[in-house]
Amino acid sequence: MTIEKDSTVARAVNRSTGATPAERYLGKLCEGTFLSLWSYPGLYRDQRSEGRTEGKEIADLIVVFENDIIIFSDKHCAVPSSGDARTNWSRWFRRAVAKSAEQAWGAERWIRQFPTRLFLDKECTQPFPLPLPPMSAAQFHLVVVAHEIAQQCSRELGGSGSLMIHSDLKGIENHTRPFTIGDLDPDRSFVHVFDDTSLNIVLQTLDTIADFTGYLRKKEKLLRSHQVILATGEEELLSVYLRQMNSDGEHDFVFPSDATCIVLDQGG
Repeated sequence: MTIEKDSTVARAVNRSTGATPAERYLGKLCEGTFLSLWSYPGLYRDQRSEGRTEGKEIADLIVVFENDIIIFSDKHCAVPSSGDARTNWSRWFRRAVAKSAEQAWGAERWIRQFPTRLFLDKECTQPFPLPLPPMSAAQFHLVVVAHEIAQQCSRELGGSGSLMIHSDLKGIENHTRPFTIGDLDPDRSFVHVFDDTSLNIVLQTLDTIADFTGYLRKKEKLLRSHQVILATGEEELLSVYLRQMNSDGEHDFVFPSDATCIVLDQGG
C-alpha cells in the first residue's frame, strides 16, 4: 500500500465528516495529523433487524494502514459529582470506558467475520473504499477516547491530567481505582484508553502512521508482558519509548528482562 494510491482513493470517495459529535471530533483531529489519509469516521455495517431500514453504526472512526486496523470509539460523558471519588470514577468509567470498549470489541468481531460488509453511509450503498488486509494477517488496535476526565484528574493529582497506567489492573470489574487504567480484558484484544490530553500528546509527538501503529503494538506487548508497569501517565510511556531502541534499531520499551516491576514517574 502506498501513499499515492491511498490519497487517490481518499479523494475519490464521499468521505463523511461524521454524524455525531464524537465522530466529528475524531474526524477533525485526524485531519490535522498523519492519520488523515487512512481514516474514515462513522462507518456502518449492513445488519438490519427489528424493522431497521438503515445500517447500524459500527465505530466512530476506523483507520486502515497495511495490515493494521485501528478502531476508535469516543465517548463524552460528564463526571458525576456525588462527593465520593470512587463512586464518581466507577460511574464515569462504566459509561465512558467500558461501554466504548464493548463497541470496539464488537466492531472488531464484525470486521473479522464480514470484512466486505463495511459502508460509508447508513443506507449501505457506498462500500468502504480501502482494501482490508487478510484477516489472518490483520492486526487490530482498539482505541477508546474518553472525555471529561482529564481536568478532574489534573485537579486531584496534578500534572497534565493524563490517566495513570497500571498493567496489573486486569478486568473491567476491577477498575475501581480512580484515574487509573490497566488491561480491560486480558482475553480479548488490548484496548488503549486515551483521554483528551494523552491522545493529543501522542498524535502531536509521533510523525507518521507507521510510528503510531508501532507505538500501539509495542505498548500492547509491554503491558501484557510478565513485568508490572506503573506509569503516571501516557506521556511517561511515550517518552521512554522514544528514548529507547531495540536490537533492530526501532523505538521500543527496553527494560532488564529480570525486572518484575517498572515504575515510570513524571519526568523519569
